[in-house]
Amino acid sequence: MTQSRTTPLVELVDISVPDQATGHLAEPRVARLRDAVLALAPRADQEEFSGRARDTLPVADQDPYRSPFAIVCDGDAAGFGVLDVQGYPDELAAVDAGHASPSGPVPVVLLRAFYVGVAWQGRGIGGAAIRALPEAARKALPGARALALTVNVRNTGATAAYLACGFADTGRLYLGGDAGPQHVLRWALD
Repeated sequence: MTQSRTTPLVELVDISVPDQATGHLAEPRVARLRDAVLALAPRADQEEFSGRARDTLPVADQDPYRSPFAIVCDGDAAGFGVLDVQGYPDELAAVDAGHASPSGPVPVVLLRAFYVGVAWQGRGIGGAAIRALPEAARKALPGARALALTVNVRNTGATAAYLACGFADTGRLYLGGDAGPQHVLRWALD
């Protein structure tokens, strides 16, 4: 008898810091997930591409255009990422070349620092999380026309996963990355 693999149920939970000016603390679930993502790490060979939440979460906390999220599976943090509604304006405009609006640049959400913790890999969690990204992008930036990301040309596994789950390669390379050239991928939201 062949056993079919089921897609895990994942939830992308916004773990943004509450408005510090009001003195509000994060709700207990968000505080727990923030602590948990700080302890997560991708595989060692993936870290140069995605970074780690211990480094990228504090940066996101300081940027009002970035929304960090936990990839949650079975109630536990299994991964991390950041949605950026400002991104790299010039590169994002290029993502939507041919899709320009007469009123100006097309709104695009950029995915950053996305990874599944090493202990959670190989279970389909990454694919399930990727497929949940368009809904999260629409919530992060109502009216967004696309979700975009850059992925290092040497990161063939991640590139294959993104393409298999619904992203399309724009055929463009982003050359501003610290680790070398990156494919620019796009997922149309309209």
